[in-house]
Amino acid sequence: MTEYSIQMASRLSGVGIHTLRAWEKRYQAVVPQRSGNGRRIYTEEDISKLRMLNELCGFGSSIGSIANHSSMELEKLLAKFTEKDNKHVAEMPLTSVTDKVVSRDALSHLLLALQAYKLDVISHELNKLIGVLNPREFVLDVLYPLLQEVGARVKQGEMTLAQEFAISSIVKFHVGHLLYGTFRNSRRSDKVFVFATPENNHHEFGILLCALMCVHYGHKFFYFGMNMPADALIQATEALEADYVILGTTNLLPEYVETDLNSYLTDIVSALKPTQKLIVGGNGNFAIDRFHRNPKFQYLTSLQHFDNLIKDL
Repeated sequence: MTEYSIQMASRLSGVGIHTLRAWEKRYQAVVPQRSGNGRRIYTEEDISKLRMLNELCGFGSSIGSIANHSSMELEKLLAKFTEKDNKHVAEMPLTSVTDKVVSRDALSHLLLALQAYKLDVISHELNKLIGVLNPREFVLDVLYPLLQEVGARVKQGEMTLAQEFAISSIVKFHVGHLLYGTFRNSRRSDKVFVFATPENNHHEFGILLCALMCVHYGHKFFYFGMNMPADALIQATEALEADYVILGTTNLLPEYVETDLNSYLTDIVSALKPTQKLIVGGNGNFAIDRFHRNPKFQYLTSLQHFDNLIKDL
């Protein structure tokens, strides 16, 4: 039986550590076992229940009303919410023009709304696009070009950092809902992916978009987010029997030098089994020549490259 620390349980379930303790103390939602030194030990069943509780709270349920439900009861409740979401998507009117035109027009509307700080319009527009486009199209035709364009305009002084932060927050909300909500039951593959960024890397959009591509192709995934220590990522990869570790890297922090990332990647690759693979993307500063001949390593050049890699798995 796989066991997890409270830190790992928090990353796997999406529930903050303080919230985990509060839910245990106030509602006995999940009461983990204790090790000999008193540390909490969570099982896979515990984490599964925590993820469902977290999703239901995201849909508006109060933790007090659902904390003591069985996993089967939680699954039924969650199914009702996702059925409503899918029905809502199905009933949305579809445009008669092609998805490419929809995406191009949407980009223009989103940028205009952001320029005017009409954040409610942006959220509404993204929600409509989710009903028209599949997750792959949403990533490649809308989200990625949108974020690239906003970043370029910020560099050119045509938009502010406040606008970039605003669009980032809204996109994260909608992507998070897609990752853990509407499409949670669409798995069609036995491949397991884990997503993270290295320690001291706090830019996660690359792995968020890649995770959404996995949703499209029905691959099982675990999203650990930013700033994942190497030893914790190794432990999680081993415990979850992951086939692929997807690591997003950036070169935003000058104090995070090449040797740090080289050491991090070396630790991960060395710990992987011959059947596992580390896939690294982004513009992180590391010596790619040191790794590219290793069969357990692959470098991503773009989101399209990732799409080509996973669509036939």
